[in-house]
Amino acid sequence: MARSISPIVAMESTLPNSLFFSSLLNLNHLADEGTGWMFLPGMLFEDTQAWWKNGPRQSPHEGIDLLFLADQSGQQQELPPQALVPPVWDGEVVAVFEDFLGNTVVVRHPVMDGQGWRLVSLYGHVRPLVGCGEQVTAGEPLSEVACGKARGSSAPQDHLHLSLGWLAPGWSPTDLSWPTLWANLGIRLIDPLPLVQPRP
Repeated sequence: MARSISPIVAMESTLPNSLFFSSLLNLNHLADEGTGWMFLPGMLFEDTQAWWKNGPRQSPHEGIDLLFLADQSGQQQELPPQALVPPVWDGEVVAVFEDFLGNTVVVRHPVMDGQGWRLVSLYGHVRPLVGCGEQVTAGEPLSEVACGKARGSSAPQDHLHLSLGWLAPGWSPTDLSWPTLWANLGIRLIDPLPLVQPRP
């Protein structure tokens, strides 16, 4: 039987704490190896340059690309191949669609803003471990980072793309797609980094 979760109301400045970083470390047995995320220019929200090639992106970056961890000595480490990915918070899988390295999983969370918009998270370039309609729990595997080379992609190194946004009331998550995400009036994108970077 599906459990019912009453939505909470929150603004961006008061979003619930996320255990995403510690959960990802634990799922991949990296608990002693990661102190925070590291980024190349082009990996952050709204960046206009690509990090895997010289040149601009077709549109500003819709989220953040997670690949590099800082270890205890401050050195850069890569996520392991096919790393397990937890959801940012509890929620329901409401869409899965193909992207250029794997698939994207969309999770709707029981968090609303003051006008009825629902918080959603999008996990790009993954291999889903759950299907549409399934309830997911923070700390449990949602997907694994896809091996893009299996598709013959010439895209950048295998990595997790994470986006967060507010989905408009009555708007279907199946209307979301990467090429049109910035122009989609049904979603307001926000920067995921403050929610997934551990606090010092």
